[in-house]
Amino acid sequence: MYQDFFNLNKPPFAITPDPAFVYLSEKHNESLAHLVYGVTRGGGAGFVQLTGEVGTGKTTLSRLFLQQLPDDTHAALILNPNQSPLELLLAIFREFDLSTHGTGKQLDALVSRLNDQLLKWWEQGENALIIIDEAQNLPQPTLEQLRLLTNLETAEHKLLQIILIGQPELKATMARKDLRQLAQRITTRFHLQPLNRRETIAYIRHRMAISSLSNQDSETAEPQSLASQTIFTQAALHAVYRHSQGIPRLINILCDRALLVAYTQESPRVRYRHIQQAQRELHDQSTPGWHLPLAGLLLLLGLAGFAAWALYSQDKQTQITDKNKPDITNPETVTIEAPPVNISWQRYFKLWQLQAGLFWPQMDCPDIALTGMACYHKQGNLSQIKALNTPVILQLNNQSALVLTGMTDHHITLSTRQGSQSISHLDLNRHWLGHYRVLWPIAPALINGTIKQQRQWALSVARLLSEQPDLSDADLDDWIKTFQQQNGLHADGIIGRETQMAMALKAYDGPQLNQEIAVVSDNKE
Repeated sequence: MYQDFFNLNKPPFAITPDPAFVYLSEKHNESLAHLVYGVTRGGGAGFVQLTGEVGTGKTTLSRLFLQQLPDDTHAALILNPNQSPLELLLAIFREFDLSTHGTGKQLDALVSRLNDQLLKWWEQGENALIIIDEAQNLPQPTLEQLRLLTNLETAEHKLLQIILIGQPELKATMARKDLRQLAQRITTRFHLQPLNRRETIAYIRHRMAISSLSNQDSETAEPQSLASQTIFTQAALHAVYRHSQGIPRLINILCDRALLVAYTQESPRVRYRHIQQAQRELHDQSTPGWHLPLAGLLLLLGLAGFAAWALYSQDKQTQITDKNKPDITNPETVTIEAPPVNISWQRYFKLWQLQAGLFWPQMDCPDIALTGMACYHKQGNLSQIKALNTPVILQLNNQSALVLTGMTDHHITLSTRQGSQSISHLDLNRHWLGHYRVLWPIAPALINGTIKQQRQWALSVARLLSEQPDLSDADLDDWIKTFQQQNGLHADGIIGRETQMAMALKAYDGPQLNQEIAVVSDNKE
């Protein structure tokens, strides 16, 4: 929406992790360096604990870490830690692409098979690593199983490195007396702190500079050299820090909304008042809070009472002469009347030709068991939806749900209570904070498959979309980057969830956005 207005090439404050935009403080850089060192032979093995508040960048840091792993390191990434010991071992086997044949899927047999494989890798000069995200949700029996896995060793070396990534509750868990044996095996601990005021300002300027670079320039230019060209005023930057307290995710959400506010007011710079308005909109506050001393409050009330009496007296004198004058009101705004949430979902299901009668009354994404399709919840903008070129479910500020079925450069079409309604982008943004849901056809390899199986899926889809049946695995990374550039995604070559969704939507002959909106609704309040 606001990218062209501010001469930006990509959204600077998307909340999804993007290594190209990452800004690491000195402590973050130190943490990353120790993580990389920890998986080499010099770093030893055992447990590494990485904690941080929600939104401080743990996922981004872990993604950067995975990118910097040596080629001789086998990595298993566990995203769902709430599993039994047996379920965890089976997940590790899937990630390492190991066969469970002949083990009867018995715990002892699986541990023995894993030990044999780790020894083979060690003899070949290769390391093994398990990364567990959201580790604060690990059940106690599963934590104990992880501790036992670190007993797998040679006469001189541990064979397995385990990295636990979680929220501050993980530190409290490790402090429990019944887990002291595990806690003693944690060789390194890091806690990600929010950015300070100086780092927050540098973070915002860094992301704005990266966003202003072209794809060609971004690999060679130094974004710090563009810091002086930031469109955020100094007062606005300090206001962002005060409201976000240096938490990167909150910074992103607030700055993205402030850019939209400045854009709708046609202001070339984001000022203090835009930050304040964005903060109120994000927290659904129509007016800022008042904090007056009691004496000042009493004085204000007295003045207000006197003013009301004076206005009342004047009104009595003038209302007769003004009786026949036309009434001047504020400009009317577009009304959007949404149907019940379950009706919007039924209309959306129908676009995908799903089984009639499916019922889903919640705003959250429907279960994959209900629809047989994946569902992605994202906070973004209309440009990103346009790039997907498929209908989506919009979540409005009043928690109502509407299907967006069409879009042009200036207008969108919604499926409302009365039927199709076309409104301008600006009118929608008065009712919408960027939340939407997208259904997309997901392949089995993307649900429970290993990283290798997911890559094989991506290669088969790439061959289909490019019409190059001989496209090799070696050429896949370059093809993925090109595809990401063409579809408004960050061209990092990583086959993440958004890239998977975009590829699936292009490969599957599903519903597309109507791009021929001829009539604009004049429905007014």
